[in-house]
Amino acid sequence: MKSSLLAIVYLLVSLMPAVASPVDVTGKVALDGAGVAGIRVSAWPLASTGLTGEAPYVSAPSDSEGLFSFSVEPGEYYFIASGKDHFGYYGRNPININQQGTRDLKLSLSAKSPPLPTDDPFVETGVMGKISFQGQPVSGVVLTVYTDLNTQLKGMGLGMTAPSDEAGYVELALTAGTYYLVARKRQSGQISGPLQAGDFFGYYAGNPLVLKEGTVARIGIDMVEVPQKVKRLAGKLFGQTNIHGRILNAVGSPVAGVRVLLYTDGMMLNRPLYVSQPSGADGTYVLSFPQGGTYYLAARDKLGGAPGPGELYGRFTGSQDSSIQIETGQSLSGIDLLVEEMW
Repeated sequence: MKSSLLAIVYLLVSLMPAVASPVDVTGKVALDGAGVAGIRVSAWPLASTGLTGEAPYVSAPSDSEGLFSFSVEPGEYYFIASGKDHFGYYGRNPININQQGTRDLKLSLSAKSPPLPTDDPFVETGVMGKISFQGQPVSGVVLTVYTDLNTQLKGMGLGMTAPSDEAGYVELALTAGTYYLVARKRQSGQISGPLQAGDFFGYYAGNPLVLKEGTVARIGIDMVEVPQKVKRLAGKLFGQTNIHGRILNAVGSPVAGVRVLLYTDGMMLNRPLYVSQPSGADGTYVLSFPQGGTYYLAARDKLGGAPGPGELYGRFTGSQDSSIQIETGQSLSGIDLLVEEMW
């Protein structure tokens, strides 16, 4: 009887799901490249319904060199840094932390309380913002409004402002509700697609904004510049799984300036999961992402909406159902995509 009970206990224990051990997350918080002390970094799981309140994982204050360290369970997280005067939203959020953890998480800081707009608003209910960088107003910035985290604060959102004027002002009419505000300036002039080196990004430190009917929220957003290293890190920018190859035209010549898009469905109608940096002069591209699986690839030189006349477009057709399979952590090379001009 005793041996039977032991066998049952052993069976039950063996069927219990394994609990992942915490892994280390270390990195640096910096303002204009210089480390800042006293900053805490918070980690919010991907499944979080909001980035507010007390985070499940919070680091000790950063040291005199801006270095921080704490432990989380493996998974995907949003990382946010906050101190008395400074704030930082990790531009690649959310990111995957695997069982090896990460030792190179760098968060750029901005002013927590930047200048606010002082002009009278034109809207009765909504947002009026002033966008700045290093204390100076920034023109050409588009403020995008999201109602929740379902799109991971990417894409077109609920609505967008017109580009900021010379004084850095933006304005948008909204109904009462709760919103997340994200500002972006793409030097290319496009309104969508991954940010590139030299572009600007800003996350409102007061997110989520709770807006009441008949009120106009005056907000300030201090931008950070996307560093040049984003090009060098393309192979692991969004995870340790990657696909690379070339973009070619009908005669086999390389095509520059084309992005590769990753989808989970063959129709490719929804927003892509991940998008590569533009292909180089030799047509090469690298697309990185966290998890392996079955995916579909498209390539295009313009983003947003359905491909239109004059646009370069192509799909991966190297398998019977046009899908591509990859294991987590695997690197697939030689995945070339042919693009043609749409009519």
